[in-house]
Amino acid sequence: MSGGRLLAVLLLGAALVVTGCTATSPGAADRGWTRTSASAASVASLPVEQVAEIGQPRLADGVIPPTNRWYSGLIFGSDPQPVYPFPLAFAAAGDGFTVDLPAVSATAQTVAASFAGGLQVAVDADRFEAVRADPVSVTLRWWDGDAEVGDVTIAEGSPVVGFTAARGTALTPAAPLQPAGDGVWTATTDDTAFGVVAPGADWDGDALTVPAGAYAQWFALPEGADVADWADALDAPVTEVQVDSGADGDLSSTRLTYAGTDSTVVVPFPGHRVEAGCSLGTFHTAYGDAVACADTVLEWSVPTVAPRAAFDLSGIDDQTRAAITAQVAADLDATPPLPADTYYGGKALARLGALLTLARELGDAELSDRIAERLWTELEPWSEADGCLVRDAHCFVYDDALRMVVGKAATFGAEEGNDHHFHYGYFLSAAAALVAAQPEKGEALAEVMDALAADIAGGAVDDALPQLRVFDPYRGHSWASGLSPFADGNNQESSSEAVAAWNGLALWAQARSDAPLAATAAWLLSAEVAATRALWLEPDPSTLAEGFAHPIVSLTWGGKRDYATWFSPEPSAILGIQLLPLGPVALEYLGADPQRVATNVAHAGPTAFTGPLGDYVLMYSALAGDTERTAAAQALSALPADGVDDGNSKAIMLAWLAAAQAQSVKEP
Repeated sequence: MSGGRLLAVLLLGAALVVTGCTATSPGAADRGWTRTSASAASVASLPVEQVAEIGQPRLADGVIPPTNRWYSGLIFGSDPQPVYPFPLAFAAAGDGFTVDLPAVSATAQTVAASFAGGLQVAVDADRFEAVRADPVSVTLRWWDGDAEVGDVTIAEGSPVVGFTAARGTALTPAAPLQPAGDGVWTATTDDTAFGVVAPGADWDGDALTVPAGAYAQWFALPEGADVADWADALDAPVTEVQVDSGADGDLSSTRLTYAGTDSTVVVPFPGHRVEAGCSLGTFHTAYGDAVACADTVLEWSVPTVAPRAAFDLSGIDDQTRAAITAQVAADLDATPPLPADTYYGGKALARLGALLTLARELGDAELSDRIAERLWTELEPWSEADGCLVRDAHCFVYDDALRMVVGKAATFGAEEGNDHHFHYGYFLSAAAALVAAQPEKGEALAEVMDALAADIAGGAVDDALPQLRVFDPYRGHSWASGLSPFADGNNQESSSEAVAAWNGLALWAQARSDAPLAATAAWLLSAEVAATRALWLEPDPSTLAEGFAHPIVSLTWGGKRDYATWFSPEPSAILGIQLLPLGPVALEYLGADPQRVATNVAHAGPTAFTGPLGDYVLMYSALAGDTERTAAAQALSALPADGVDDGNSKAIMLAWLAAAQAQSVKEP
C-alpha cells in the first residue's frame, strides 16, 4: 500500500499493529529491510544419534525436515493430517488434494474451524512429497510412479491452491465445474462456492485437463466476493514466500513477499490493519474476520520490545533491599539437585540464573559469587559437546535424521522436536546470566549454547539445522509441536515461555556480541509479545465466536482455539501457563492493560493463587493496580514453600513486586 505511513492501531490494548499490502507500505523506504536470518553455528562437535523413530517422511532428498511448521502434519506420520494455510484448510493424499473453507463453530471451551470436507480434486498420481519448504509455505509434488505429475504450493495468507502441471494432467473435482468466463469456472459443495482459474485448460464435464507447464488455481470464495474479480487478480501461482524483517524506531516489522507471480490474492492475519486494496471479500475464521487483497506483499509492524535481564530495583528502600537479599540467599540454600532433563533441568538452571542476576542487581558480591559457583557446577556438564559419549543425561546430541539438537533424557516429546524453544530458551538465559557475571566462562559455554541458539532460530552451516525452526512469520508466533500429528494443525500452549525463549536468545546474542543473531532475536521477541497479547491473553472479543465463555485462549491451533491445557483443567493453570516464567521482560508487557489483568485474574476464580501455577497468577495480579499489588504482597507473605513453582522463587516474587511498584510510580 503506497502513500505514506499508516496510522498505528491499538487493538483493545493487545498490540500496536500497522499493516500494509505492498512493499511501499509504512516506512519501507527507511526501514532497511533484510532477509530474515541469523548467524549460523556448527553442530559438528556434537555426537550424532537418531533419537526418535519417525518412519519415512513424505519429503524429497535434500529438503530439511520441516518440524514445528504449520504444515508439519502433512510431512510426518503414517497418514498426512489436514493443515491450515490460513484462511483455508487443506488435505493431501497420494491421488489428490482437498481445498476447504471450514465453518466457524463455538462451545464454551473452543472456537473451531476444523477441516470438514470441502472440494476434493483427484489427480492421476499415486504419492506426493514436499520438494521445497520455507517458514510460511511448502511445495508438494505429485508423482505417478517415477514420473512427475505436478506441483502445488500452499502458503499462509494465500487463499489460493495452485496446481502447476509437469505433464498434461486431468484434475477431477468432486463437484462439477460451471463456466464463469474464459478459463474460469465455479463449483459449489458443502454450501461453499469455489472458483477455478486455469488459462488454456479444458473442461469436458468430468475432468479439467491442464496442459504441461500450465496451471489451475483453486480457491474458496469469501463473503462478498465475485469470481471475476478474483480471476482478474490472479496471475501465475505463488511458488514461495520470502521473509524480510526491519526496524524503524520503536517499530519492529515483517514483510512477506509471495514470489513467483506478478499478481495474486493475499489475506492479512486478523488484527493486521489494512487501509486499501482489500476488496475481494471477507473470510470468517476462528481468529476473526479476514479480508482478501489483490497484492503480492503483506507487511506489518509491532512495537519493539527490548530484551531485559534484570529488574530495575534502583529506587527500592534499604529495608526492601535487605529482605530481597536475604530471600535470595535462602532460595539458593534451598535449591535441590537439579533435574536431568532439558525442560525441568532448563527451568532450574534459569532459576539460578535469575537469582544470580538479582544478587548482582542488589550489589551483593559474595552472594553473587556463591550463586555463580552453583550455576557453573550445574551448567558445565551440559556445555561439554561430547558429553553424551560418556553419559546418558546432562548432554546434547545431533539427530541427523530430523536435523535437530536433542538433549538426552528428553521430555514432552523433545526428541521429536516438541518445545525446543521453551527448553533451550531457559539454557540460553542461564548461560547469559553466568557470562554477564563471569565473562571468562563464555568460551567454555559457547560451543553448545551456540548450537542451541542455532537449533531454535539461527540455523547451522551446511543446512544441518533450519533457520527459524519454530517461528511462524505470518502469524507472528511459534509452533510447539515438532511433527504435529493433529487434525487441527500445529499448536502452541505456553506463549510466555516462547517470549522468554526469544529474550534468552537475545541475551545470549548480546553475551556473544553476535549482532545478526541479536537483531533476529529482537524481531522474534517483539512479534511473539504482540501475538501473546492479541491471541492468548488479551484477544479482541470480536475475534472470539459467540458462545466461547472465556476472556483468554490457552491453546492456539491452526484450526481452533481452546480454553484448556495439556496438563490441568484448573483455571489457575490455564492462566498460569501463559505467564511463566515471570521475569523482567514480562514486566514490560503483561501489565499494559491493567483492566485486562484484573479480568483475567478474576476469571481464574477463588483458587487463582492456590491452584496449579497459582504463584504466577499471584504475581500477575499485582499489575492490575495499587490495591491488587498490596493484596499480592500480603498473599506472598503467607505463601508456603510448596506453593512456589520449581522454576520460580520467593526472591524473584519479591523483586517482581518491588519492580512493579517502582514502575507504577514512574508511569504518568
